[in-house]
Parts: sequence; C-alpha cells; structure tokens
Amino acid sequence: MSLDRFSLLSVRRVLFWIATEFRMLAIVPLVLVCVYWFSGERALIVTAAALPVFALACHATMARTTMAIRGSSNDVGTSSDAKAWLENQVLSGGQNDFGVIAVSIDNLDALEDRVGDAMQEIITGELSLRLRRLIRSDDVIAVGDGCDFLICVGDVRPPETENLLLLAQRLQETLDDPFHYATIRTYCTISLGIVRSRQLSSPKPDAMVSSALIALAEAKATGPGTVRVFKSSTGAAPASHGDLNSQVAASLENGEIVGWYQPQLSTDTGKVSGFEALARWEHPSRGLISPATFLGIIEKAGLSQRLAEVVLTHALTALRTWDRAGFDIPSVAVNFATEELRNPRLSEYIRWELDRHDIAPNRLSIEVLENVIAERHDDIVARNLRNLADIGCRIELDDFGTGYTSILNIRKFSVSRIKIDRRLVSRIDQDADQRDLVASLLALSERLGIETLGEGVETPDEHAMLGQMGCNYVQGFAIARPMPLGDTLTWVAAHNAELEKKQPQMPISPKGSGVVRR
Repeated sequence: MSLDRFSLLSVRRVLFWIATEFRMLAIVPLVLVCVYWFSGERALIVTAAALPVFALACHATMARTTMAIRGSSNDVGTSSDAKAWLENQVLSGGQNDFGVIAVSIDNLDALEDRVGDAMQEIITGELSLRLRRLIRSDDVIAVGDGCDFLICVGDVRPPETENLLLLAQRLQETLDDPFHYATIRTYCTISLGIVRSRQLSSPKPDAMVSSALIALAEAKATGPGTVRVFKSSTGAAPASHGDLNSQVAASLENGEIVGWYQPQLSTDTGKVSGFEALARWEHPSRGLISPATFLGIIEKAGLSQRLAEVVLTHALTALRTWDRAGFDIPSVAVNFATEELRNPRLSEYIRWELDRHDIAPNRLSIEVLENVIAERHDDIVARNLRNLADIGCRIELDDFGTGYTSILNIRKFSVSRIKIDRRLVSRIDQDADQRDLVASLLALSERLGIETLGEGVETPDEHAMLGQMGCNYVQGFAIARPMPLGDTLTWVAAHNAELEKKQPQMPISPKGSGVVRR
C-alpha cells in the first residue's frame, strides 16, 4: 500500500471517528451556538442540516476504505491458484524443496463477536498485505480452505526445515504491531502449520495442503501463536476420518488415549500448585494425534462420557504417582464438558473413584467452561456441580472473561477459582487496556474470596505482570508445555531444585508476593 493510500486511510479514519464517536455529540450544541453567534440564523440552519449528511458521508467513506483494503490485496489468490502453483512445482522437477505454510488467525470468530465484521475485514486485509511483503515475488499467498491463508514457498534451500521455521517466525513478527479500526486497537496472533515437499512420498497439491492443515490443527490445539511442522508419524490426512472412527472406541479401552499434564505455578512462592490433565491419543502407527483431530470424532461417536472417565482415572493415578515420588502436588484439574455433566450419576461416580484411589476430594478440580454455568441453572448440570462442591471437589471456571457469568452463579455453584482466558492474558505486559480488564477481574475475585489463574502465559513478562497484579496462579508455555506423566517427575524435580537455588533472590512484589521470572 502506497504512502498516499496510507494518508488517505488515516484521514478517513479521523473523519469516521468524529462522526461516530459518541462523546463527540457533546460538542454539537457548542458548534451550533458558535455558528449562530458569529453567522446568524441562516448559517445555523445550514449547519444543522449539514451535520447528518456529513456523518452519513463518513460512514460511506469508511465502508469504501474497508473495500479498498480488501481490494488492495489483489496479490492474494484462491486455493485453486495455490494448488496450480504446487502442481507446476511438481511438474518442473526442481532439485530444491518447496513448502506450504497454512496460516490461521487465532480466535478470529471471538474477535468478530466483540468488535464486529468490519474489524475482521480490516485484520484479514491488512494481514494479507503484511504477509505479502515478507515473501518473494515468485511465491504465492492464497485464501485457504480450512485456514485463513496458504503460503506456497519455492526453492527452499538447506537446511530446509530451519529456513521455513525462520520464515514462520518472521511471519508471526508482522503481528507485533496492532490493527486499528476507528478508535479500536487490537492485537492478534497466528498459528502456522508447515510441510515440505520431501516429507511426502508423493507431494501432490492436495496432499501438500492437507498435510499443512494437519500441522496447523496440531498447532492450534497446542495454543495460540504456535508453529508446527508436519511429521509423517502424524499420519496423512484421509478424505474422511473413517479409519480413526473405527479405532477410537478401541483406543479408549486399550490405553492409547492417555493423560498429559501441564503444570500450574503459584505466583507467591513459585511452587507447583497443581496440574491440568489433558487427553492425548498416542496412536501405535500414526504417533501423537492432536485433540483437534480426535475430540470431534469421540463426540460424534457418543463416547465423550467414556473419555471423561478415562482422563479422570489417569489424573487420579497421576496424583498417587506424585505422592509416591515424594512431591507435594496439591491438586489435579480435569475438564468436563456439558455432555459429561448431564450424567445424573456423575457425582456418585466421582466420589467412588476418589475413594478407590484414596484421594481427598479437595485435590480434584472440576473444570467447566464459563458458558456452562452461565447457561445452566436448575437442570442436572447445576445439580451435579452443586453435589460435587458439597463433596469437597473444587469447581473452576475455564476461559473466564469471555462469557456472561453472573456473580450470583459464581456463588451458587461454589466456584473455587476462575481461569482468566488466555486472550486477556496475551500481551498483558504491553497493552494497558488489557491490564485494566484483568485488574477488574482480579479485584472482583479478591472481593469474592475466589482464587485466580492466568492461563496461556507465553512469556516471562506476562508471567511477571500477572504476579505483580495479584493473580494467584499461572499456567502456560512460559512455564511448561503439556507432557506425559513420566516427564512430569523429571520436570518437577528440576523445577524444585531450581526454585531452591533462586529462593533467596526471589523479588518481592508490592503485595509481598514473590514473582518468579523464568
């Protein structure tokens, strides 16, 4: 986009802000009084008639600007263009590798709900321009099916994977600058899936694209802003998931679907306060299959209840393992979706499992999405949550800050802890508006006597900022990625040893809490 276009866009945004900013209505009477005072009644009538026309013109101007941004992305092709380019690469038989990068803007639908369609168009349009500037003229960027963009890169020289990862890093860095629309400013992240032609025995266009989408699904399941390279052990993408459909029931019974665990830390002490249990499918021939691939299959097969039972058993077994290893792990959290919470005998089953594993109820946290509590009141879901709280289990609200939970419901279900959604945590050290939002949630929680956990913490600065603001616990890649049970033993031992070394030098936050900077 040229400098002139940027200048024009800035002027149009200013006009739009003047016309649409609600607070600007306060100066309209002053403008009219001044016009009348200096120019008389006729000028007053002309000005009053012109103001609505001016406002409508500004709205039309911004609409045309949005279309201009979209139209300026004329270098962005379609998925058919990308596949034609890939077909040409195969036919040319070049000696160097070529690759496909699937790009997805994280949580774009939620952003659309929050700020509207226009902002979504601004982001996709401007992002396409930023990405286009980073790739060579011979490479292709296209709108993808199953992702936001496909980037096809030719002539990838050794070391191929490392060079593609460096390119992916530069692509992500294009989002360091915020996107602007009128008075709205927002940041985004992108997840990326990468595949190289030489990773596939037959690098046909459909196979290349589907493999990049598999890697992208793995990246999105891991967390926002993640990059994943396709691995042959992940398996080729079939036209349908028929092969997995036939295997998923058996996998739940033969131990292929297991629990992986992500640690949670106290911001006061730096100690491990617990783990969250997450389901992973360790397929004997296809390797690790991402939850984004198999959770939908399990749900369609009506096996969600069985999955919850398997993960619960693994989680309680993990607590026993940590106890025998001599580690002080206070609790483990297990996610329960609405379908599992509709089981009328759920509370009895969990009580029986706790007794069978000799685990105190307060060491088990039941994680439910915020919208479950917001939408459910007097049905079996509500009764189950109240019964589990009565048993002594901890009730935690996941993705808090994105729904419409009332304070009455938080009290009604005896919520022990809220997990602040990672979209609010991301860039909290850089965005003052985001800090204000989180500070209000922390203040509310403190008044209600409810613990808080910031999830999706990806940088040491985000970790430190949450500790300084008074968030009780943190969880995310800045601490550790999800890991198998065996790896948790090594990780906890190493973390405790490192904590002992750092304990005397641990900085103190204004509230007297130690903030661990990793």
